[in-house]
This record gives sequence, structure tokens and C-alpha cells, in this order.
Amino acid sequence: MRILVLGGTSFVGRAIAADALRSGAEVTLFNRGRTNPAPFPEARHLRGDRDTGDYAALRTGEWDAVVDVTGYRPRQVDQAMTALGDRVGRYLFVSSHAVYHRPGLAPRSDESAPLRAPLREAEELSEETYGRLKVACEQDVTARYGDRATIVRPGKVAGPHDEQRGLTYWARRAARGGR
Repeated sequence: MRILVLGGTSFVGRAIAADALRSGAEVTLFNRGRTNPAPFPEARHLRGDRDTGDYAALRTGEWDAVVDVTGYRPRQVDQAMTALGDRVGRYLFVSSHAVYHRPGLAPRSDESAPLRAPLREAEELSEETYGRLKVACEQDVTARYGDRATIVRPGKVAGPHDEQRGLTYWARRAARGGR
């Protein structure tokens, strides 16, 4: 299987790339080459920058699946999809539980729970804008790839190579025991 990971050297993308390589997949990583540029010498590395719109490295190649772990703004996702066109089989977009409309979100809610209103553009990623931007990204991926689109909405994610230590603090603190 040929897998393109948009990102792939930090945290979730890194775990996905490592698992794909272990399973024998042919992995290509598209990123700026700044965050942890050394892992996965066996993978193909393509350089570009989603913030500046540099997707030139994606204009050639074909992949069975794309895993988008770094799409936060609709502009970034749309530019990536435009560069990739129909040269991908499945487009898996890693979204967030932050897409759900909070007031009235009941325990045991499922994917049919109401979503926040989509937001197409915002200067900053914040508590108010993040989930709404992700909703717009999800809509764009689904509109472009239809039944070839997969949207995942994880809640809090923690683990090895996580740059944000907030959530893992509590697991480490509980392991110490005491008051």
C-alpha cells in the first residue's frame, strides 16, 4: 500500500507513519522538514509548506491513501486536495471532537450529534475557531472525495512524542501516587 502522510514526523503523524512502515507500506511524508527531520529514513520525504501554500512536491505521484494530520484551515486542505487531484484512493482527514456543538452535547453522543457552524477563515486558532475551522475542512474533504473520504474525530490524544505535556502530566502524576 502506498500511503502519503501530510505531516508525519511529530506525534500522531509520526505514530501513523511508524505503524504504516512496520506493516510494510510504502510511506511518503510531506512536511517542511523542520520538526524531527531525522525519523524514517526508509520513507520518501517531500518538502513543502502548508502555511505558505507550497504544494509543488505533491504535483506528481499516486497514493492508495492520504492521511491528513496537519489540516487546520480549509485553505490548507483545499490546496492539498487541488495538488493531489484524483491521484489518491482514500483521503483520511484527522479532525477533532471539537467540531461538536457543545451546549446540549449529551453523554454517549455519536457522530450524528450537532456540529458547530463552519468557519472558512480565522486569523488565529483558538477555542472559538478551531472546531469551526475543522468542520469546514471536513465538509471540503467530503465534498471533494465523497465515499473515498474518511473523517476521524478523536477526543484528547496523548502519547509518545506529544509536544503538549498537559494531558500526560496527569497520568505521570497518578503513577507517582500519594496526595
